[in-house]
Amino acid sequence: MCIYEQRMNRDTRLMALALLLWGLGEGLFFYIQPLYIEQLGANPVQIGSVLSAASIVRAVAFIPAGVLADRLPRKRLMLGAWVLGPAAVLLMGFARTWQGLIPGLLLYAASAYCIPAINAYLAHSVGGRNVERTFTTVYAVHTVGGVISPALGGWLAGGAGMRAVYFASGSVFVLSAVAVVQLTPQPVPVSKAGGARWRVLGNWRFLTFAVLILLIFSAMYLGFPLTSNFLAEVRGWDVTRIGVLGSLQALGMTVFGLLLGRVGNGRRGLGLAAGQALVWISTLLLLMAGAFPLVGLAYVLRGAYQGCRSLTQARSTRLGLEGERGLLLGATETMIASAQIVAPLLAGWLYASDPALPLQVSLVAIPVALVLGVVGLPRP
Repeated sequence: MCIYEQRMNRDTRLMALALLLWGLGEGLFFYIQPLYIEQLGANPVQIGSVLSAASIVRAVAFIPAGVLADRLPRKRLMLGAWVLGPAAVLLMGFARTWQGLIPGLLLYAASAYCIPAINAYLAHSVGGRNVERTFTTVYAVHTVGGVISPALGGWLAGGAGMRAVYFASGSVFVLSAVAVVQLTPQPVPVSKAGGARWRVLGNWRFLTFAVLILLIFSAMYLGFPLTSNFLAEVRGWDVTRIGVLGSLQALGMTVFGLLLGRVGNGRRGLGLAAGQALVWISTLLLLMAGAFPLVGLAYVLRGAYQGCRSLTQARSTRLGLEGERGLLLGATETMIASAQIVAPLLAGWLYASDPALPLQVSLVAIPVALVLGVVGLPRP
């Protein structure tokens, strides 16, 4: 038993290292990507549509990937994603028009299919115990990689151009893949559900959970997609300054991921509700404040979104059996990705009417979703 625990602890640390490096590479371009798409000739509605298309790819991939995570070696599934990631960012770096960027963006979105396999791997590695803390801690490590890299990405974009950012990101993703190669393979879980494996998605507990998660994450995410454009066009901020804000958001992801994991561990919905409240305060600050310190604080607070995501993933693992865990995680990721389909589309249309509207509508929607979640989310 001691050897087993040591091995699992080693693998959890390796997974955290891989995600740390992935977060470092992704942070270089993620927060300034809407500006890159705009630079390639897209308008706000087209930017929102492109980002929604990427979320569609993720949403479609998650459930099949979750099923495969219950039936195939999880390490093999993860390695496939770590090949797709570097290839995708190189394609985006070579794009000359916003339409030419779409294949790389969709391929990068497809690489997210590994998330259910990662989470199922982590849950198995700790024997199903303290899953909330495990998820929030490992993903907090992931965001540590993004604390420095957005500011670095903004600086690199300002000095060498946006394309150089994507080429640098691809190099870091390759280093991340080295850590994944060293993971210990896990046995394929044996399902006790037999042919009824899919029924877990049709019971009222999961359906209620899924609908409420869609509402909660749509409300929170609505103010996210075009905030960098809002700051550049309405407030007149340059790309270097916006890149620093991305670093502050990553810092908030790290801090609040750890805090919400401890607040939410074993308590019904408290961590998720607290995270939504923090995102609401962040949205209010972004709408009302123009000074860098307050906007910077807003970006730190909006980092609570990632903590909400990790808590939601952890909660879904307790809605079924061990052999259904990948399927449940995949379906939960699909609902979160669906929110990230709806929100950018709506944000693009609202922004075209008034750049402040996405933030204003989010301010109204978050409290409604928070109350519905506290009242309606089923107990694990």
